[in-house]
Amino acid sequence: MKAFAILRATILSFALTTTVLANTYGSVEPIVNPAVVDTATLKDQSLDVRAAFAARALECGVVNDVIAALTLTASITSINSLNTHVEVGAGGFMGATNPSYVYTIIDSGPNAATTADIKVLTNSLGYVLSQGSAFLLDADDPTNFDFPANYVVLNFKMPPPLAKSAALFETVGDINPQLFETDSSGYTQFGRAYLSLQSFVEDEEFIAGYVQAAARVGVEYTPIVGGVPGLFQGGASFPSNDWTAFPRGEEYLARIPVRNHQMLGKLRDAHLRFTRAALRKLNEPDDDGNSHDRQLVHKMNQLKCQ
Repeated sequence: MKAFAILRATILSFALTTTVLANTYGSVEPIVNPAVVDTATLKDQSLDVRAAFAARALECGVVNDVIAALTLTASITSINSLNTHVEVGAGGFMGATNPSYVYTIIDSGPNAATTADIKVLTNSLGYVLSQGSAFLLDADDPTNFDFPANYVVLNFKMPPPLAKSAALFETVGDINPQLFETDSSGYTQFGRAYLSLQSFVEDEEFIAGYVQAAARVGVEYTPIVGGVPGLFQGGASFPSNDWTAFPRGEEYLARIPVRNHQMLGKLRDAHLRFTRAALRKLNEPDDDGNSHDRQLVHKMNQLKCQ
């Protein structure tokens, strides 16, 4: 019998949200996969600059336009502003933190979004944003999506800036590199919650590392089951496309209704133009006055919507 408890959470109101309804959580990064466009110039910038790029693309409607296109063709019918919330948050993988579009979707109750619609939306966002993969987690149903997944949630008192989430990830790395720098190490920030799937280590090692990190940073570790640190369990998925083998996004498109392919293709082209415009701005010489980073943030904030 394991020394630590595993909790199959039925409600995450105490951990991730103020609602009493169960949720699905998703995340897609906005910086185009390097197999599609050489985005090294953008990826090498500070987190503030990359976050400004992500925020500006969101302001320009890149996510809302995808939802609108899918809704117009009735490819999704249950996603709406009452059950879905999208914002820029932090996402970490293999020791690096990037800005991500993180979304919380109510998946139970009278205004629930369906799993089928959530999958179509996530694959569509992965395609339009030219991502290698996206992330989905049903918080309380291990049978949903592709595989069961253990996870923990560290709660800040208030939603932190992206840099604070990144610092917490780095603290985890200081404690145990196996929870930080491997290809199974990562986290996603949802509001005040820092959610990490269990990396490829034993339960006890994973829990111990995150309990220590929570104590060091001063955040709340959950779940605690009968006074003992434990694990949540849900169902996860990483819908993806290999852009080298499938340069037109065929793996995503196979999971999206055909009637949406043309419109989503246009939205993808617009995001690629937006990305190339950002890369040109980053290569322009600085003006006198403000710091280099501050000028680059300003340039990202002023990008024209495509």
